[in-house]
Amino acid sequence: MKYLNRITIQILTGYWLLTTLAASHAAQAGEHESEITEKLILGWIENVHLQPSGLKAKAKLDTGAKTSSIHAKNIEHFEKDGEPWVRFQFSSNTKLKEAKYTNGKSKKVITLEAPITRRALIKRHKHTSLERPVVALPFTLAGMEYTAEFTLTDRSKFLYPVLLGRRFLKHVAIVDPGNTFLRTRSMEPEAPKAEAPESDTADHSTDKAEHDQ
Repeated sequence: MKYLNRITIQILTGYWLLTTLAASHAAQAGEHESEITEKLILGWIENVHLQPSGLKAKAKLDTGAKTSSIHAKNIEHFEKDGEPWVRFQFSSNTKLKEAKYTNGKSKKVITLEAPITRRALIKRHKHTSLERPVVALPFTLAGMEYTAEFTLTDRSKFLYPVLLGRRFLKHVAIVDPGNTFLRTRSMEPEAPKAEAPESDTADHSTDKAEHDQ
């Protein structure tokens, strides 16, 4: 009888453990599913509005890039209250002629100032490494306000002035690579069907190739 009781207790204990583990896994799966459903589904190109100017610009959502980047011309470094700051000019048109970057020459050019949050050392294949300043900039996307870190780089050879990378996207969005302007379609005509690949490894650097300083 005692032997049978021990077997019964062991069976009940095992059943309790299995039930507890199943409930725990279900709860974790539920939390993960909830996290996914709360994220926006966005196309690989969307419009953003830089703040506080409200200037609209096309942004490429790129899960192959770790850090976001923004088109920056005429970068100037200075100090403010003893801290390193940077001033640069931004245009929503990456093909804009250099002469248009003179203040007042184009409505598509704005001057931005921000403190440097850190510096990113970008290793490029068959090229020397580059150190770029990183700044935190506010913007709106699909009616929501966000702030993200951007490396400052001249994106003149690319179509899109803003690139949003994994550091930002992992908390915010799921990217649909087959669609564009899913949340901002009424604000912009459909993007081109094809785009030349971006060869600058600063935009497509791997985690090992990018060392934040």
